[in-house]
Amino acid sequence: MIKKGTERISYVERKTNETEILIKVNLDGFGKSKIETGLPFFDHMIEQLSKHSLIDIDLKCHGDLQIDAHHTIEDVGWALGKAINDALGNRKGIIRYSFTYLPMDECLTRCCVDISGRPWLIWNVFLPNNSIKEIETEIFREFFQSFSQSASLTLHIENIYGQNTHHILESCFKSMAISLRKAIKLDQRNLDSVPSTKGTLTGNK
Repeated sequence: MIKKGTERISYVERKTNETEILIKVNLDGFGKSKIETGLPFFDHMIEQLSKHSLIDIDLKCHGDLQIDAHHTIEDVGWALGKAINDALGNRKGIIRYSFTYLPMDECLTRCCVDISGRPWLIWNVFLPNNSIKEIETEIFREFFQSFSQSASLTLHIENIYGQNTHHILESCFKSMAISLRKAIKLDQRNLDSVPSTKGTLTGNK
């Protein structure tokens, strides 16, 4: 149940010389998505994020793919994190903390989230292949880095073991999705309170 007048929806528009991004998110959605970045594998990862977090994501990005995928992936991370941050508002009533162990075939990945107002990323993930679908795999760390910064949350992702680069990356997105789903959920017993003794979860306090 969601309190009337507390719809958690936001829109973000970002335009630079490198990317043009339009994004809409609904934190209390059904995991529906429409993703267009020009990078089919990356689109699939964001679709997984939407599906398993139940966050509706409508995202369109036109980036300088003639150079490489870096700006597109990094800037989408920033815009998506900003949209989620905006939709969370003052964070009143959320669960705040969550973690997930996610198995995917031969690999196991752990994601821990604190919607703290303090951006931080721990990325302990080794990717066996240097590229996947013509995307340099090291760029995916930049996605999670920019996402954690603009979403203003603490994010720890660790691949405990795994061999297949596709599986490892997908497990990172899925484990974060499920952790976010639990952390942003509204606690019906605590709807009118921010889950912090400080009284705030916005800003570096």
